[in-house]
Amino acid sequence: MRSFPVNTALVTAVAVSESVPDTDMDGKAKANRDGEPLHVVQVVVTYEETVSLIKVKVAGKAPKVTVGAPVELVGLVGLLWAMAGRHGIAWSAQDIRIRPAAPNTPLPPAPAPTKN
Repeated sequence: MRSFPVNTALVTAVAVSESVPDTDMDGKAKANRDGEPLHVVQVVVTYEETVSLIKVKVAGKAPKVTVGAPVELVGLVGLLWAMAGRHGIAWSAQDIRIRPAAPNTPLPPAPAPTKN
């Protein structure tokens, strides 16, 4: 399988689920090769005019995200997979963090009305 890093500076991401444990078909919690538990967060990602819903897995401590929060996908990697005639991309990240809010910028004053 082939993996590729993603330049997350080019995308906007918003969490659409809280972090949940990744489980198999029997409900048993999954872990990575190092035995760390896996967690999944569903994220809407926009790039230029394209919008995609992706499931991003994170190993170790569960990311602290809230639904609707803009997030930063730290170390996002896509892993191409193919099995039994199906194919896709599995997404994983080192961490998912809530993106700090931009400081409020005051609006410029409205122009004074003119008399004609």
